[in-house]
Order: sequence, then C-alpha cells, then structure tokens
Amino acid sequence: MNDLDLIGIYEIAELAGVSPPAVVNWRTRSNDFPNPIVELKSGPVFRRNDIKQWLRIRNGERQHMGSDGVRVGLRLLEFECGVAANIDDTNSAELVDYELSRSTGQGARLAMLIRGQDVIEDEQRLKKIAAIELGIHPAEYNVAKRLLMEVDLIEERTTRAGKVVINEKVNRLNHADNYRRVGELWLMRGGKSHKEEALVHTLDEIVQSPRDITTIDAISELNRSDRSAVLELATNAGVMESVDEAGRVYYSPLLWDVNRDKLATFLATATGTSFREVLRKTSRPGTDFTKTRDPLVIQAIIGGILPSYRVLSTGGERVYSFAPYTGGMLSSDTERIILDKARALVSCLRYGSEAATITRIRNPLWILSALMDQKRNYRLNPHSELKLQYGMLVAKQIGRVIATGNGRFMFELIPTEDNLRACAIARELLSTGELMGEKDGDASAALHFVNGSIQQPLREVKIARKRRPARSDELADLVERLQSV
Repeated sequence: MNDLDLIGIYEIAELAGVSPPAVVNWRTRSNDFPNPIVELKSGPVFRRNDIKQWLRIRNGERQHMGSDGVRVGLRLLEFECGVAANIDDTNSAELVDYELSRSTGQGARLAMLIRGQDVIEDEQRLKKIAAIELGIHPAEYNVAKRLLMEVDLIEERTTRAGKVVINEKVNRLNHADNYRRVGELWLMRGGKSHKEEALVHTLDEIVQSPRDITTIDAISELNRSDRSAVLELATNAGVMESVDEAGRVYYSPLLWDVNRDKLATFLATATGTSFREVLRKTSRPGTDFTKTRDPLVIQAIIGGILPSYRVLSTGGERVYSFAPYTGGMLSSDTERIILDKARALVSCLRYGSEAATITRIRNPLWILSALMDQKRNYRLNPHSELKLQYGMLVAKQIGRVIATGNGRFMFELIPTEDNLRACAIARELLSTGELMGEKDGDASAALHFVNGSIQQPLREVKIARKRRPARSDELADLVERLQSV
C-alpha cells in the first residue's frame, strides 16, 4: 500500500477544507464515518479512498439546500431584511464578512420593489425610494442593480429619443423564479466567507424547525470565535434566537406567529425531531386535523404552535391547521391580522372543497379569484351553504352574507386594503403552499411609483407604513354605501 493512500486527522481537514476539530466532531457524531486502519499515539490513520468516498456522500447530502436556489434566495432576503430592520450600524466591520449575502439580499428586495413597473424612466427617483424605503444606499443600489441585470431580472435599454431606461423583467406570478435566480447567483459566486455560508445554511435549517446547533455541521464546523460571531449577528438581526437557557437550541423568529415561550413549553415535552414531524404533517396550508388522534399534533394545536381554525356547516365541524408562518419579519398587529384573515379564507375554502354536502368547490382558487373580481362587485353566486360556511369570515370583518331568498345566501367581500391583501396571501398559500410575493413588506411598488415629483412617492411611503385594518365605523360606512349601489 502506498504511503500516499494513508491520511490522518490533519490531512482529512485539509482535504475537506475544514478545521481538525471539525473532523474530530465528525468521528464523534457520524456513525458512518470510516473506521481507522490503526490507532497510533499521534492519532488515527485512515485510507484516503474511504475518506474521499465519505466526503462525496456527505457533500451530496449538504446539497439539499444548495441545489435549491429558491430556498437560498429566500434566506438571503430574510437575512438582509433582518439586518436593515434591526442592526443600527450597517457599516459595521463585522458585516464585511457577509458582503455577498447582503448584496444579493438587497437585490431581492429591490426586485420586489420594482415588480410590476414594466419601464422605469426615472432611475434617480428609484434610487431615492430605495434609500428611504429599503435603506439601500446609492453605492449599494448600484451593486444590487448589477446583480439583477446579471440574473436577467432587469435590463437597461436606450429609447429612440436617446434616453436610458430600465426594463423590469421580474416575474409577477411565479415569485419562486425570482428567488431562484438570486439564490443560484449566490451559490455560483466564489469568495463567500465561511461565516456567511454558515449563517445562510444554518438559518435554512432552523427556519424549518428548532434545532440543536451542535448537530448542524455548517455552524459547528466553525471555530469558537467565528461561531459566536455568526450567532450573535443572527440574533441581533432577529433571524435566529435561542429557545433554551443553555443557548444550544435555536429557532427563527421568522416563524413570527409562534410565541417563544409557547415553543419552549412544547419543546420541553417534545423533541426537535417530533416538532419537525408535526410540521411535516401540516405541509399543506389548511390541513384537516378534525379526526386526528396524534397526541403531538393535539398538543401542538392546544399549545398554539399550530394556528387552527374551526369551520361549521352542513358537513359538520372541521378543524384546519397551519404550520407556523415563515414569511418576512412582519411582527406588527396589522400584519398578524391580515395573516389571520388569509388563513380563515383558506379554511373556509378547504371546507367548501372537501366537506360541503350539497355542492363542493372544484377549485378553491376559482372561488377566490371570483371573490377578488371588482367586475363581480366582489360577490360569490348565491348558495344555501354560504351562511354557515363563511360565518367566520363575517366575524373577522372580511365580508358579509346577503340573503337572496329561497334559503340561499350570497357572500360579498368588503374590499378594504387589508382584506384584499388577505385574499392575495390566501391565493399564494393555496397555490404554492408558501407566501412568496409578500416576503418583504416594505417593498410595495404600487404605492411608490406614481406620477409626479420625488416628494409625492415619498409621502406615499409614509402613508404605506401606516397601514391598518379598517375601523368598525369605516366598515359600517362602506357596507352602507355598497347597499345603496
């Protein structure tokens, strides 16, 4: 046997591009790690080919997120949103190690801002709006713009009059495609620091469910100083937070409708693996758990870990549950109310397609599209089951039920801004299983790009930040005006 075929801990570390302590951790935690051919006082000795084969398998497993540009793109967007919202000094030297992640995250935010604009003739206005609304400085804007051009989400062109304009090419329906392009760019780019790679991969792990960080290779392989720096930044940015006092089990506040104390209480009796199993069972928004006997699912529903909605109509009572929301960091009461309304809509539509006894909905999305259609006056056709089935929507001030005679009722959406946004969110939950289009709540292009000077859209930005549900007196006034039509 050639001496070159034998290697030790330090040679394995060099081969894998990690530190020697990381290799020692692999031996301790991985049952499939190759056995040494001999143990010497200087350390174990392994066959090189055995190690190379193990590394190929391991790296293949690590690609489960790396090959999914959508997930990478989402994590980059969420990290940048967290930095912009929660880090006071965004020029800190510590953030230098995350330069590519921040730039691509800013590119994703910029793409959401300009979505639906077709042609942008005044780039200076765009720069100012990006600075005011998203906190993207002009120099950062230029980098983000180049990245978006590289992934073909925007392009510059010169008009016949010789004016340079920006063509927006952001996909308005398939938001996943936009995130995929940004994520794949980040994956292909070299020069990423170990810290930013660890942060993005670790965030993706704990966004799905709480994890003991010592079991996540991406973060545990860092040296102690870098590991502490990554966790400290992620915590300050609001994208990771420790659940236990020991600071080992982390979850992501991006699950923003999960109360930390409730989660800690649930995890005290259920393992992280159990929690992941519960989430797997609720992968479809609005999962029917009416007849479940699973004690963990019941515990998660009672404990408030799985937001659940009861719908009662002619088919009896049904319980529809949702996995914790993994959208942007939108913790205001307004955003919580809108998400609550969206889930209520999904639950009622699920009931209509699965439990109705007279006529079942063939496609809930068709009903939702009809409900959002202004040409139909936001109304659904009369049906005998609507009064009971949509009772929860009336209670949440999403709409009203109108009697049309012969025991039939018509449901009418109250078309306030929060209700229309709830419908849009419900549509994405029904079609993709995850909210893609409103990950960045600050990027509301329709309110910003209006005709006029820069002062006008900036005033619109201030208005946009004051979004709220309609008050009861406003709803009453709106209903009165609709009745008079």
